[in-house]
Order: sequence, then structure tokens, then C-alpha cells
Amino acid sequence: MRVLLVTPSSHARLHHLVPLGWALRTAGHAVQIAARPAFTEAVTATGFVAVAVGTDAPDGSDRPEASDGGSEGARLAEQTDVDGLVAHGELWRPDLVLWDAHAPAGATAAGLLGAARVRVAGPFDSRPGADGDPVAGHGTLDCLPPSLRRSEDADNLSVRPVPYTGPDVIPAWLQRTPRTRRIYVAADVPDSAIPALFEAAAGSDAELICELSEDRIPSGGQLPAQARLFDSVPAGTVLASCVGVVHGGNTSLAVAALSYGLPQLTLLTDSAAPGAGIAQRLAQHGAGLLSDPAQLDTAVIDQLAGDSPVREKAQLLLKEMTSMPTPREVVPELVGIATGR
Repeated sequence: MRVLLVTPSSHARLHHLVPLGWALRTAGHAVQIAARPAFTEAVTATGFVAVAVGTDAPDGSDRPEASDGGSEGARLAEQTDVDGLVAHGELWRPDLVLWDAHAPAGATAAGLLGAARVRVAGPFDSRPGADGDPVAGHGTLDCLPPSLRRSEDADNLSVRPVPYTGPDVIPAWLQRTPRTRRIYVAADVPDSAIPALFEAAAGSDAELICELSEDRIPSGGQLPAQARLFDSVPAGTVLASCVGVVHGGNTSLAVAALSYGLPQLTLLTDSAAPGAGIAQRLAQHGAGLLSDPAQLDTAVIDQLAGDSPVREKAQLLLKEMTSMPTPREVVPELVGIATGR
């Protein structure tokens, strides 16, 4: 079977597709990933064959260095994108097109080519049909555990999320056993929240691994003795040594933290910000904490680092996620969709 994955210019969305692509590839299927020309470098870095379609975004948001790892990115939705996908599809003849919600050109092209089309939903997505996007077609693969989904997503096909953040090298400090409880602080934490976070953490003995450069620390700000600053942290490997995560609404990181059974604290200054949706659902479920930076205190950090109800709920979600089929286990279902349409 030939499978074409279609991704927008977003590292987070590309990386969400990669485990499924590898599952198909190791099962013997031919897999290619289509993207805008300037983003093909990011595709080939994952080990896949890239197909350049459409034209690059005028604002440069297709370049790998311009894609900051968040859920947004230049959409693959223009007519030129559809034309490029159809032109390639007429030559390669894919049996199945897997498309991201920010790459609706994939669904449109699959319909024109007569190929099966399946949407791969990430934690950052609205439901199909919103914002003029095409509906799911022959199904939707969903990485969220059923108890966190909206009612309209209840019938989505489940696939267990496999955290992937691209190629990386484990630093020497991460190869040592932590001396105390460790909390990972992600780079997307709002600058305005950093002083309050450090003040709250000062009363805890947990070690903070902060993906923050020194220039983000406010002048005169007090850095807790147990906080360590790094310009870059391999989140995909550091989570295994952590007891909790602090972020600013990074939805990919939120799901990765769930994959390790970790409670998480989301710091949002705007309830309508990207990532607020899953943060609110986690908080309502009791598996996450949602806080305005102004309300942070040591008690919140202690909930994150210690044995608390929020940790118990996160562990229950982990059990739910491990019961979901792996990417390899959904391959036969995808084959059935492609051959039985």
C-alpha cells in the first residue's frame, strides 16, 4: 500500500504524524510526506522521503527555523497546494492519504484522486468542518484518551500518542540520577509568569529544569537555588526523570506529559490562548492544574511535585492511554479503510 502523509509547516504537527508513518513503513508500506518546499528539510530530518508541493509562504513561515515547535504553522490549504498534491498523486497513485487539520489540501486532493482519506487529529485541533475545512472523509484518528474528548469526537478511532520531538542528543547532565524531585519548565511559559513561578518554587525542594535563556529572567529577579537554566532541553527524554511539568499551553507537551503519567501546571494569562482548551479539560478532569501567574504559590508547586489527587488522576489517564491501540496496531484498520472504501 502507498500512503501519503500531508503536513503543514509546523514541527509539532509533523512530529505528531511521524510515529504513525514509521508504523506503516515498518509494516511494509511505502510512505511519503508532502509539505511546502521550504519545510521539506524538516521532513527529511525525520528519515522520510519528502514531497514538495505548492509554493512557500511569503512570510517565510515555511522555513524550518521559523517553525517554533508550536501547534501553528503555515497551512497547506491553497489551491496551488491541492494542485501540487494532485500532480504528484497522479504519478505515485497513493492508496491512502493521512492529513493534518492544518493541511486540508490533503483531504481535497485525496477526493480528486479517488484515494481513501483519514484525518489525523492532534490535541491542538478543532473538529473537522470548522473554519471551512473538509470533513474527515473515511475516519479520524485521535490521540486523546476518550475521557478527554468532546462528545462530537466520541466515535473517532483511537491511536496511542507516541511522544516524538525530532533528532536530539542526550546531554551529560541528563545521564545522572536526579538528587531530588524534578520539574520540567518549558520554554513557552509566559515571561510575565517567570517571577511568580520562581517565587513559588523557592519554598519547594523540587529541582526546576528550565528551558529558559538567561535573558528571559527579569532584571533583579531571584533565581531559586534549585533552578537550572538551559537554552535547550530534550523534552522527549527529560520527562522520564520528572515528577511534573510546567508549560504555557503547549498541547504537544501536554499529551507527552500524560504519556508519562505526569501532572502538569499550565500558566495562561489569556483564557482564549492556543492550548487553553486541553488545559481546561485536564483541569476539569483533575489531571492538571490551570493557574493565572498572579495566583501561584508554593502550595501549587507542592501539588505538582508531591503525592496529590492531581497525580492520581494523571496516572489514571496514563492507564487509559496505554489501553489505546499503538500506531502499529491501527495499521491493519487503515489498510482495511484503504482497500474497502
